[in-house]
Order: sequence, then C-alpha cells, then structure tokens
Amino acid sequence: MTRILDKAVVRKVSTISPVWIVPVVAVLIALWLAVQARLERGAEVEITFENASDIIAGQTQIKLKEVNVGEVTKVRLSPDLKHVVVTAQLDRDMTPHLSENTRFWVVTPRVSATGVSNLGTLISGVYIIMDPGAAGDYQTRFQGLDEAPGFESDEPGTQYVLQAEELGSLDIGSPIYFRQIRVGEVTGYKLSGTMEHVDIHMFIRAPYDSMVQTRSRFWNVSGFGVSINADGMKARMESLASLISGGIAFDNAAGFENVQVAPDGHRFYLYPDRESVLEGRFNIKYYYQLKFSGSVRGLTVGAPVEFRGIKVGEVVDVVLASAENVSDSLLVYIAMEPERLEPDDSPTREEVDERMETMVNQGLRAQMSTASLITGSRFIDLVFVDDAEPMEFVRSENYSEIPTVPDSMEQLSSQATDILAKINKIPFDKIGTELAGSLESLNNLLTTLDKQNTAGKLDTTMDNLQQTMASANEALQQMTQVMDSVDQMVAPDSEFKYEFTEMAKSVSDAARSLQLFMDELNRHPTSLISGKEKDE
Repeated sequence: MTRILDKAVVRKVSTISPVWIVPVVAVLIALWLAVQARLERGAEVEITFENASDIIAGQTQIKLKEVNVGEVTKVRLSPDLKHVVVTAQLDRDMTPHLSENTRFWVVTPRVSATGVSNLGTLISGVYIIMDPGAAGDYQTRFQGLDEAPGFESDEPGTQYVLQAEELGSLDIGSPIYFRQIRVGEVTGYKLSGTMEHVDIHMFIRAPYDSMVQTRSRFWNVSGFGVSINADGMKARMESLASLISGGIAFDNAAGFENVQVAPDGHRFYLYPDRESVLEGRFNIKYYYQLKFSGSVRGLTVGAPVEFRGIKVGEVVDVVLASAENVSDSLLVYIAMEPERLEPDDSPTREEVDERMETMVNQGLRAQMSTASLITGSRFIDLVFVDDAEPMEFVRSENYSEIPTVPDSMEQLSSQATDILAKINKIPFDKIGTELAGSLESLNNLLTTLDKQNTAGKLDTTMDNLQQTMASANEALQQMTQVMDSVDQMVAPDSEFKYEFTEMAKSVSDAARSLQLFMDELNRHPTSLISGKEKDE
C-alpha cells in the first residue's frame, strides 16, 4: 500500500538564533577588555641606542623622577646591525607627554675625574631615564642619548655655547664658576662643522643665568697657574675639582654700555686664562714693521711691545728678509693697541700714524731689550733717544715702519769689541822683552849692592835717620810748648800784654820828649853849653 507524505515547506527566519548570542557577547567582552588593557598600558615606544648596555627585556625599567613609568619589553638589533632597538611599554599617564622633545638615556655606573656615581645600578641593574621635554609633535620613535645630559628639561636655567681652540682637560660635568661659586657645568662638546674649533655646550642654573650677559668673558681654570714678577711668586687655583677635572670661570667686563642678559644658545669665546681675558679687552690693532741688523735670539711671537714700561702691543711675526750679509735684513712685525694708552678713545689708523710720526720726530725709536737674563727672553721697547739722528717714519698701507736703534747690550758688545781690538794692538811681546831686560838689570844692581854690604850701611843710616827724626820730634814738641806760651802771653787779657802796652806808651812819651829836645837843640845849638836864654 502506497503511503502519501505531505510536502515540506521551508520558511525564512528573520531573527538571529539565540545560539549565537553567547559567542557574540564573549567576543564583545574580549574586544572591550583588549581596548581597556591597551588604554591602561599606555603607548609603546621604540628607542635606538648604540649598544644594549646590559638592557634586559622584562627587567629593565623606565624611570622618571625615580618613579617607574614603563618597562622594556623587547630588545633587538636594527636591520643594518649597527644599533640596538629597544621596545618599551609606558604607563598610560606618560602617553600625553611623549613628543619630539622627549629624551631617553641609560643610567650605568660612571667613574670620571669628577667622581663616582650611580653605584646603585651595580645591584639593581641599569635603567632608562625618560625626560618628557617641552611640548611638541607626538612621537613614539626616539634616538637615545649616549651620555646622560647635565640637566633635565624641567630644571630652570639657560644653555650656552663656548667656542674654544681646543678642549683641554674639560669633560662632561666639568664645573662652571662665577666668583668661585659653582653655577653650572659642561653638558657636551663636539668639533665644529669646519673642524677649526670645539663647540662646548654648558648649562647655567637659575638664578645665576641672569648674571650671564652679552659682555661676559669665559676662561679656562683647569689646573693651577703660577706667575713670577716683581711682587714675588703667585699661585692661583679655582678649586680642587677644577684641578682634577677641569673647569670654566666667567665674569662680566666693566666699562661697557647697553648691558643685556645673554639669550639661550648665545655663543661665547673661551679664553685660555684670565690674563687672555684682560688682553681681549682691546679690539683695535694696527700693525707696524721694524728692521734690525743684529740677532733676534730670544724674541718670540707674542713678546710684549712696551712704552715706558706699559704694554702697548705684541710681536706677531719675525721674518728673515735676506740671508746675505746686509743690514736691516731682520723684519719684526708688531701689533700696536692704541686703546691701552687711551681706553676711552678709538683712533683710526691715520690718527695713530700721525701721532707716531710726531713721536718719531721727537726721537722715538724701537729697540730690542732683554726681559730676563736667566731665560734670555727679549721684548720690543719704544724709547726716546737723546740727540737721536733724524730718521723718517715711513707710512704704508699695511705696515708703517718705525725706525730702530741697536740694543743697549749690542752697543756694550760693540764697545767691548772695540776695546779688545785696541788691546790687541798693544805690543805685549815687546813690552815683555823690555820688562825682562829691566828686571835682569835690576837683579844685577841688587847683586852688586849686596856684595858691597850696601844693605848694612843703609841700615846704619836708617838708624841715624830715626834718631835724628826723634830729636826733631822733641824740638817740635818744645817749639809747640813755646808757641803755647806765646799764645798765652799775647792773649787779650794777659798781664804781659798789659805791661807791654804800658811800656810802649812810656817809650812813646820818651820818644816824643827826645824829639822836642832835638828840635830845641837844632834851634839853639849853644844852649847845651851856655844854657837857654830867658825870654825878655
């Protein structure tokens, strides 16, 4: 028997089957958890270093202000195998602070001339410091620093650049002093793009950065300096740290107007020492030429040019113009700094030449003088020469010429040479021969006198002469006594003088009476016989 079945009818269901609700909900929850975890973890950054420096994935921490803000998750080599790429996971709070100005560097134990630091990493392991920096464009790939910077971005202060001829003993961390107070340090250095000097980067902390002005002068204080002058020997050292690791000091020059605080990144020149700073105050230099004929031994480039004991310039070059035996073949070029004579004046080349010409007409000459008999060093001395021969001051576009005179030592040497030449002309051989003959004659004479016992006779004569001299001495003593007596007799208040005066008066009266008697006798010759007739 055949059975007839009903035909199945297929109908479309418009709703989702309840069976899929559970998987869909599970997927949504998983996505939410993933997003939440992603947001909680923060940004993932890649930092490129020159080497791994003991960085370990899952162990090395990222720190900010000694607080953990992330962790290294992966360490790998760069595609060119020249660098190390470190992947780190940062906390969510750090993500807004990532920018193009963010810096990362590895903290490791450091031993340098300035001391030992970061010894704690020997136990805890190295870690990476994050410095957020100033706000900027968001970035997750960074180039790590090879050395820790001297300061962090949030530390108040200002950065500057020093241009130096050479680095010397300076290093990262070398101190910077202002009046022997540490106010900053060197943060880095590199050769300039032209390879002609060294650019030294430094950081001055606030509030000391306000003391850095456009007129400030910086100099190297590494080691210690010793100077010997008329006041004795002086030694100067900035600090023990600068002696070991080098250092820089600065001060503000006086006598300038329009004082301005130096802006960030301002460039300064680094002088080798404080004396060079004092020399650098004079910016005007005019060059002159000097011609000498003698030797310039002891005269070096940098030797001072002095006028009445005051330095007014320095020697910049010494050239041998000719090897022939000609005069004025040694050329000495000097740089004159007129501001040393008049600091408030900035004369032109024409004004300085005019003044120099006047002084040359008054007898100004240049000569080499000895600065030290021990070292033999020499310098150029500008002096006024009395009764100097007229010489011309030669003007030139580049090097005007100042007339010269020989060194006083050379003059003494020349005079000594003339004296020696005159001495050489003395016939010492002839004089010696004649002197030998005279001595021989004298010897013969003495021999003859000895044979005739002349010496004994001479002794007797000398004895008699001594006796005679003794007698003469006694006579002189007696005469001296007589003269003393005479002096006493003729003294104004002596009795002898009084009696002598009275006797002289009596003699004078007697003479006057005798004169009257003679006159009477002449008139009456017979009166002596017959007597005088009486007057009627």
